[in-house]
Amino acid sequence: MADKQENDRELTGLYAAVHSAIWLIGLAVLFYTGDWFPGILILVAISGVAQALLLNKAKQEEAKAQAAQSARQAALAVPPVCPTCGAAINASSVVWSGVSTAHCPYCKAAIPLKA
Repeated sequence: MADKQENDRELTGLYAAVHSAIWLIGLAVLFYTGDWFPGILILVAISGVAQALLLNKAKQEEAKAQAAQSARQAALAVPPVCPTCGAAINASSVVWSGVSTAHCPYCKAAIPLKA
């Protein structure tokens, strides 16, 4: 459980690079101005807010990717013909009422998806 929470708090890829850039630019500004004491506290606050925003954005993108993956798997599971009326169907012609729930566009019957 602690490992999962620790992994949830780590940024990866582009988000880690943005977070590092915030620190590097902030430290450069502090070095240039010489206002270390109040400046470092402000930089820590900015870093914390940025990390929270970047983590939120990363989680949203991960959720979108998982939804797209499950939709692709469901689309591949659509049979070539409707088991009720025998009409030719495919993933783009069926009516999707959920990520893994499809209905025939002709007879409106629920279509059992292949596993």
